[in-house]
Amino acid sequence: MKFSIIIPIRALNSFVQESVDHIKALTYKDFEVLIVTDEVEANSFADAKVKLLVSGKVGPGEKRNFAAKAAIGEVLAFLDDDAYPATNWLDEAAKLFSDASVFALGGPAVTPPTASFLEKCAGKILESTLASAGTRYRHRPEARRAVADYPSVNLFVRKEAFAKVGGYSIEFWPGEDTKLCLDLVKAYGRPFGYDPRPIVYHHRRNVFIPYLKQISRYGRHRGQFARIFPETSRLPSYFAPSIFTLGLILGPIFALVAPSIWYVYFFCLLGYLCLLAVEMVKVLLAERSLKMALHVGAGIFLTHIVYGVNFIVGIIAKPKLKLRSVDSKTRNYIGG
Repeated sequence: MKFSIIIPIRALNSFVQESVDHIKALTYKDFEVLIVTDEVEANSFADAKVKLLVSGKVGPGEKRNFAAKAAIGEVLAFLDDDAYPATNWLDEAAKLFSDASVFALGGPAVTPPTASFLEKCAGKILESTLASAGTRYRHRPEARRAVADYPSVNLFVRKEAFAKVGGYSIEFWPGEDTKLCLDLVKAYGRPFGYDPRPIVYHHRRNVFIPYLKQISRYGRHRGQFARIFPETSRLPSYFAPSIFTLGLILGPIFALVAPSIWYVYFFCLLGYLCLLAVEMVKVLLAERSLKMALHVGAGIFLTHIVYGVNFIVGIIAKPKLKLRSVDSKTRNYIGG
């Protein structure tokens, strides 16, 4: 079985170089790597398996579609440029795809062991049940399950299944992966699998500003999807941050009219703070770092506020597809 590893990127940078270095170390050898950039660029990959494709300045979904047309593998393995695979990544995926009924597969994208302090804080936030609710398994290995929505940072799709649904929608980013997964589930009449064994390591945005910018994009697009794609996006966990934010702001206003509301307000707020304290204690015990525990606590709270506000914005107004800018020196993305 041959895999086509597809990495969309605006410009070559240190992240994609790290990713290619780890891909070269994979123990499963039947694969090709298709890196899709905006423009022709010199590179030092020196490997016949690594091919650079030029798509022009288009969104990630369109870049992935462009690469899929050129791919010769039976299975498309979608990977972000700021992620790199464990050495047995494709070995584990190949075992699962030996079942002909498997049309897609998601695997965890965990925080790299060499992550900086601020990057590790973001990882701890995403691994928190209070922050990620029912999607925590995307950020750490958890039990196998059926899923209907999965991010493209570690997503496998049979090429024939990808072609069957017409690939990625080019209208959305982020969210193009949610739409692809929804199309796949509708086409096959069932969800696909998540398995904890095909692991990739995914760099996080540093807390607080870059991380929160990313969260704001996710919130806006999930809000839009809750309106137009209710099958996988109209879930209670996606609405919870907005309800919390509205309650936090409007509670004192309503209490001016009905003072008894203060009791409900402070009871709910105390309950939230207790849950937040539990998550902070978990980090403190695991990492032996009060500084990290405080960062994670503040980050979870800000995640709820930023996501909650932007979710409402997304419901009201359609987010625009805006390509991220690239730093001219480092070639990495700017901000979140």
